[in-house]
Amino acid sequence: MPMPAIASDRLVELHNDLAYYDTMVAAKMRDYLRGNIINRNKLAVDSELEEGLRSFKAETSGEVECRRELLRYKRRVDDVVRELLRISDERVIAK
Repeated sequence: MPMPAIASDRLVELHNDLAYYDTMVAAKMRDYLRGNIINRNKLAVDSELEEGLRSFKAETSGEVECRRELLRYKRRVDDVVRELLRISDERVIAK
């Protein structure tokens, strides 16, 4: 994800939080594909990150665009989380 050359510390923190969220979801997806059960307590949509991104006050046009891209990317990761939880629920019901 692009990051403006001069970004506030808070935007960098949000970027890092999103990268961690994405990595965590990827690890859970890998576990699921290997046949492991998804622990619903450890996988959920990160609403705190969403709120942090929405409430971030961008000061430059670069930060505005970066914030917009981060929100877009987060929504894609959220879609993966929702789908993984849905598939996991179906898998449990089918057994």
